[in-house]
Amino acid sequence: MMNSLKNIITADKRKGIVGAGLAGIVFAVCAVFFEWQKGLMFAILFLIAGFVKINLEKPKYRYFINFFWVFELAVATCYSGFIMVAKISRCEVTAGKAMMNILCVIIIYALLFLIIARWKASVIVSSFLLLVLSTVNSFVFQFRGKELVPMDFLSLETAINVSSQYKPEISSGMAYGWILWLLFVFVLFSLPKLPEFSKMRARTVSAAALVTSLLSLQLVSTDIPIKSWYEQGTLKNGYYLNFFLALRDSVVKKPENYSPQSVQEYVEGLLANAEETQKSLPNIIVIMNESYADFNVLGENLHTNQPITPFMDSLEENTIRGYALSSVYGANTANSEFEFLTGHSMAFLPENSVPYQQYINNEIFTMAWLMRSFGYTSNSTHPYWYNGWSRDKLYPLFGFEESTFFDSYPNENVIRKYISDQEMFEYVMQNLKEKEDGKPLFLFGITMQNHGGYTYKGEDFVQTIELEGYSSEYPKAEQYFSLIHETDKAMEYLINELENYEEDTVVLFFGDHFPKVETAFYEEVHGGAYETLSEQMLQYKVPFMVWANYDIEEQNVECTSLNYLSRYLLEAAGLELPSYHSFLKDMEEVVPAMNSLGYYSVSQNDFISYDAAEGEEAAWLNQYEALQYNNLFDEENRDEMLFGQYIPSGVSEE
Repeated sequence: MMNSLKNIITADKRKGIVGAGLAGIVFAVCAVFFEWQKGLMFAILFLIAGFVKINLEKPKYRYFINFFWVFELAVATCYSGFIMVAKISRCEVTAGKAMMNILCVIIIYALLFLIIARWKASVIVSSFLLLVLSTVNSFVFQFRGKELVPMDFLSLETAINVSSQYKPEISSGMAYGWILWLLFVFVLFSLPKLPEFSKMRARTVSAAALVTSLLSLQLVSTDIPIKSWYEQGTLKNGYYLNFFLALRDSVVKKPENYSPQSVQEYVEGLLANAEETQKSLPNIIVIMNESYADFNVLGENLHTNQPITPFMDSLEENTIRGYALSSVYGANTANSEFEFLTGHSMAFLPENSVPYQQYINNEIFTMAWLMRSFGYTSNSTHPYWYNGWSRDKLYPLFGFEESTFFDSYPNENVIRKYISDQEMFEYVMQNLKEKEDGKPLFLFGITMQNHGGYTYKGEDFVQTIELEGYSSEYPKAEQYFSLIHETDKAMEYLINELENYEEDTVVLFFGDHFPKVETAFYEEVHGGAYETLSEQMLQYKVPFMVWANYDIEEQNVECTSLNYLSRYLLEAAGLELPSYHSFLKDMEEVVPAMNSLGYYSVSQNDFISYDAAEGEEAAWLNQYEALQYNNLFDEENRDEMLFGQYIPSGVSEE
């Protein structure tokens, strides 16, 4: 028996030296940066793997032990991807979903095997690439509070632009994940060699495995929804399965019972009930302020050394103010921009999608085209790089006549190396004073000062807001609050300037999403975790304000959503509501607020998911989805009265 075992397990001194070296490195890294106990455990395993070599004569045994270890490597890859963003004690992945994650890994194995026809190399390369993906996901979650999904790769240019403001932290989970992968790969070289086989046979087997695995995964995951917010993807589905689900759901489906004829019939009914109002043409300034949020909506536990936004809080006369639901948290500014400019909702698009990157290739109806039809000059400005979210390519399709970016600013008043809100608002006033005489200006501006990455240290930032009475220190939150305190000062400058400006002007100011600061701070302000949908919605509830330098009716709006905001602006400006915005106004009566997570149900007196919609609410939501689809995806049959008349013919050929 002992002799038989010795024949199977032998020593490999050369590989043992490599194993000893890896053991020393791993132990040192863990002892210095993480936990020496785990480092010792990994070191022992590397030593054993280094000095042990398995020899098996019969081919069937060699196949079995190699395939068994490849399966175990797939398991280890999934496990490593999980611990990079979550503690294993929080795991809610069922056994079925765990197998689906393993199936995702096997699909990548088979794909690489199909390409290179070398099983060991394909397994090592594919598992390495998957661990790289998991590591990037961990960093993305650190920065943005959301997971990396396939569509994020279309925003790579934007991510590179802002990456300098973030300081990545290598967690223990990342380190252990990579060490575990390295250990399993190292053991591969202790296994007996497989018999030689032809590349044609290898590719045939891998193609069969690939097709079978893909079909199986598609079949068993049909009814599994993607989970993406607040670690839910990795926590509840596992990262690789969730990534697959995001890819699966990235295609927009035609709404049920949709037809251009039904849209036309509905629009004719809208026109029959339309009411005309007298046109007035004040200048219109829209400021979408980066990461501007009011943490008071989260609970009663916000305590600072001084008021954060005293000027904005004091505005009452000629002011409409309230809160609006955004569809994004911590990032993806472009989706908030999309909802405001189009009046459409992310609720009807695949989860984690970014319309700017995926769906807009031709002219679509937006506020810019609408304002041009009223006789406005429609311009936009953003004091950062022109290629962020492909704005330089999309803004002409939206109807903006001129768009200016970072290079149009003097770059004299910066905060954290970003153009400050003060400098941007000075630029806004310059545009108003230099505009064409007798022609009103519609200017849409996106700020940059408050962008995420709240760990900055430099001479161009002074912390003015401090938190008081908390259980821990929250430096990111303090930096963030100090930034929007500067925004408040800049808004005071802009409003004072406009009060003395000779032409009627109306301003819409709103935040795009909450910032990504410490999760524990969110929970401490709220008094606990955000468990229900209604609680989660609080972190999507951003402030907005419409102010005019002439008399408008004051109003407080408890909660609306960004897709409805343009209606408030048009009414404050005294402009006739076009058919689509009349629809949105009526829609808001039935569905007062909505975003990508769900909507406020008047009948249920609470936020609910779209799957739970019934009766009149479901009917309005279905009609809204059909109209949105008509504008975005059915260009040949786009309704002329609702959308088409505002886009000049032949503009695509210009």
